[in-house]
Amino acid sequence: MDRRSFIAASAASALGIARGWFLADKPPELIPLSEGVGTVMAVGEGVDGIAAGDRVTCAHFAAWTDGAWSPAYYRVDVGSTIDGWLADHVILPASGVVVLPPEVSDETAATLSGSGLTAWHALFHAARCSPGYAVLTLGTGGASSWGLQLARTAGASVVVTSSSDSKLEQARALGATHSVNYRSEPAWGEAVQRLAGGVDIVLENVGRETLDQSMLACRPNATLVMIGTAPLPEQLPRMPGLYEKNLTLKAISNGSVRMLGELAQACARNRLSAVIDREFDFREAPAAFAHLLEGAPFGKVLIRH
Repeated sequence: MDRRSFIAASAASALGIARGWFLADKPPELIPLSEGVGTVMAVGEGVDGIAAGDRVTCAHFAAWTDGAWSPAYYRVDVGSTIDGWLADHVILPASGVVVLPPEVSDETAATLSGSGLTAWHALFHAARCSPGYAVLTLGTGGASSWGLQLARTAGASVVVTSSSDSKLEQARALGATHSVNYRSEPAWGEAVQRLAGGVDIVLENVGRETLDQSMLACRPNATLVMIGTAPLPEQLPRMPGLYEKNLTLKAISNGSVRMLGELAQACARNRLSAVIDREFDFREAPAAFAHLLEGAPFGKVLIRH
């Protein structure tokens, strides 16, 4: 793979790997970053469906081609258990490679295999998002910005939370129906009920720390998709409404290669583009990580080669 285009940096995974929060026993020479796009220079013997010159991305869990999830797929985790995209040239498992439609820009393609695929899996495979549904996304990072766009494309309304009024304004400009500042409204689950009458799907990308408020925001029979891995809070969640409202709590790990192909085609069909917070040159990669540390960006941070 010739890395000529973009690499995407995700605040949670990129910082977690780089700082040793995840996989503390990883080899020090492991190349990070699980999202990217590039042009194929050569393929291995026996590889079909991929050719030199193809513009491609690669699934985060490259061995998970289709079907049900297995923890065994962690063994082939791009940027985590095998080398990732932060390099001049990269070697990728052919099983995870997806050839991209020409309508999908490099900037957008670089964000698909992590944030985009997680939102796609959550909305359409875990929660079966349909027209008329209401979706809640927490924050305005990569998975949330993709979740907002994908949900709106499917005919759902979207509620966004953030501690920044300026980011909430950006979210409304992107199509959010309602927005809640969780700093000024700590009981933001009740605020979501007032504004939207509750939601059918929650993209819970923080974790157990926010789970109680997320459940308070839910309508009966809603699905909360756990995509966040924040540490355990001091006080465990009470999970209000879990039984009364018959809520479904579903955890996911990114998505399969087949799902990534679906997402790429959906982006081409609907002319969707990733929300980009900022771009850095390849030589400025440390500055890109520093930018992530400064605070949650709106959308994705890209590293251009």
